[in-house]
Amino acid sequence: MAEQNLFFRWLYRLLALGALGLLLAIAYAIVAGELSSRRWQHRNTVAVQQPTADGREKVEELRFGDLQVIRGSAVRLIKVESEVDRGKRLGLSSGGYGWNFRTRNLVFVQPGGGPARWLFKDNGQYLGDVDQLCVCREGTKGPVLALYFEIARGDETGRPDSVSPAATRADGSGYAVLGKPVARVLDKEVSEDGNTLGILVEDEGKLLYRRFSLETFAQLQEQLVTRLQRE
Repeated sequence: MAEQNLFFRWLYRLLALGALGLLLAIAYAIVAGELSSRRWQHRNTVAVQQPTADGREKVEELRFGDLQVIRGSAVRLIKVESEVDRGKRLGLSSGGYGWNFRTRNLVFVQPGGGPARWLFKDNGQYLGDVDQLCVCREGTKGPVLALYFEIARGDETGRPDSVSPAATRADGSGYAVLGKPVARVLDKEVSEDGNTLGILVEDEGKLLYRRFSLETFAQLQEQLVTRLQRE
């Protein structure tokens, strides 16, 4: 009987040691994952001095990455993210549309040297759906006609109820907002001749198709597609 009790005591000890080892392994995995996540969040991050409206300068932790070539030109595009976001993305309050806003600014590096062109003077806006517009035929993409993106404003925890479609030329010049803010952009398309951009938007309980010139970014047309059911 004593031998049986001794056996169970050792068995319980082994089980307790095994459970302790499992808990230590889980804790190690959590700590290692957190450290790895922090290192990932701080990748390509630098401290940048930025001018303020009152003429002073402030230091911002900004992440630079996603270096792209603007097709058909020698211009390079860099997306700028804010380190204070810590990976958070700004979504729309209407929800469920898969839109995320994390980019704060766009930088255009011109060929031949000289200072880069920053699209915005500050980094207070959120940019989403940054896309190089072109005429695409049978899987091939032509030179970039313009750069399209959507703008939202808010703080790190805000959820804006509207976005502003916008565009610039391939070198970052000619920035223009495409119409007033809307609830969301459902789709966009470039005409066959590359002269116009069509945008399907939801705005004030209506589904609208708007057409803009890709040369001047002026609105050319607006058509009512349908009225939406109010909740």
